[in-house]
Amino acid sequence: MSRISTTWDIGRSSGQCAATGAPLLPGSPCIVALVEREDDLSAPLVRLDYSQSGWDSPLRPKEGPGGVIAFWRTQVAGVNEKRRGFADDQTLLDLFDRLGSDERPHRVRFRFVLMLLLVRKRLLRVTATQSEQGTETWMVLARGAAEGELPTPVVNPKLDEAATREVTEQLGEVLDGAW
Repeated sequence: MSRISTTWDIGRSSGQCAATGAPLLPGSPCIVALVEREDDLSAPLVRLDYSQSGWDSPLRPKEGPGGVIAFWRTQVAGVNEKRRGFADDQTLLDLFDRLGSDERPHRVRFRFVLMLLLVRKRLLRVTATQSEQGTETWMVLARGAAEGELPTPVVNPKLDEAATREVTEQLGEVLDGAW
């Protein structure tokens, strides 16, 4: 029986710059990137951390398909500091919108689970569901949407409950905690 793989080990900070290998010191600025790896479909999305100089170097991946799909500027947390969020609400909404036209299966699954997280955070609300030729689509609106604004369609990849919970926990860990 074939099952969609939902084991996305995106990971936590390695504590070093992905481009230069230099340690990322507490308090220093860094860039956290979500990178697509087309060469490894078992782990299509990975997290890479960069120092500012590493990010500015030609050693970092390009943006777009097969490269960086999103990035956030942050600061490396100190040893005794409480972990800060990986991305703020607007960044998550921007990532959701950015993934909208991509029909690759792992991106569809990622966007659907991201939509579930945004609904849970009450940044999006489901207004309807539709089913056409075996494809279920959820219609969502952003909190505070303008009167008459059309809902955004999100394809349901039909993950079972256990797979949805697993992916939600893994993505929640990455998106809610940077270090």
